[in-house]
Amino acid sequence: MVSRSLGRLGLGHVVYVSGLSCKITKENCIEMLWHEKDEKATFVNLSCLPAFLTSSCIHLISTLSQISKQRKPAINICRVKLDEIDQCHNINTRLAHSLCGHFIDEESSSSYGANLHCSFCRVSCNSNTEVVRTFHITITLADEETKLYSWCTGQSASAILQISPDEFCDLPEDDQLMYPSSLENEWFLVILANSGSRNLGSGHETDDTCWEITRALKI
Repeated sequence: MVSRSLGRLGLGHVVYVSGLSCKITKENCIEMLWHEKDEKATFVNLSCLPAFLTSSCIHLISTLSQISKQRKPAINICRVKLDEIDQCHNINTRLAHSLCGHFIDEESSSSYGANLHCSFCRVSCNSNTEVVRTFHITITLADEETKLYSWCTGQSASAILQISPDEFCDLPEDDQLMYPSSLENEWFLVILANSGSRNLGSGHETDDTCWEITRALKI
């Protein structure tokens, strides 16, 4: 299988696999069909494609209230600003597997000796070349109608914070605490996915967060 713009694959993301289709059977069940002309298939994570934000001809902007009751996976593009900045203290940095973008469970990795372990890929990672520091943030988004509680990591979080994880970690602790206030009234185009998952990893459980920002662009 050939990966194209895979990004960080997660629950609620919309993906395209070449040659894959489905139909309703006589028993009213969904049947998956896969016909591939070549030896390899193409896999595209549509929820992480930058083109949906940078090309106005292919995106339709929705309001937060329009998508708030959504249950099925979809590519939701919204124009939002960061809200409740004074309550935004959940800027964390964690280690992630550079190949898949998923967090490394540092506690579980202790059982694998010196190597860090990616539970998503189920492999040990070379800490020098395959492990990167990334953001994990929870933040309130708002538009003219309503608010939405969301989370993001990786490139999306860096685009919103407008700083890299390493640069953020180099800031003095007081500057880290004050940093969110510099983002007040900033507007973004974002792609939102209903992750449907309340568990974001060891030590990061929440009862409210289910919307993931898969891409962000400052406007």
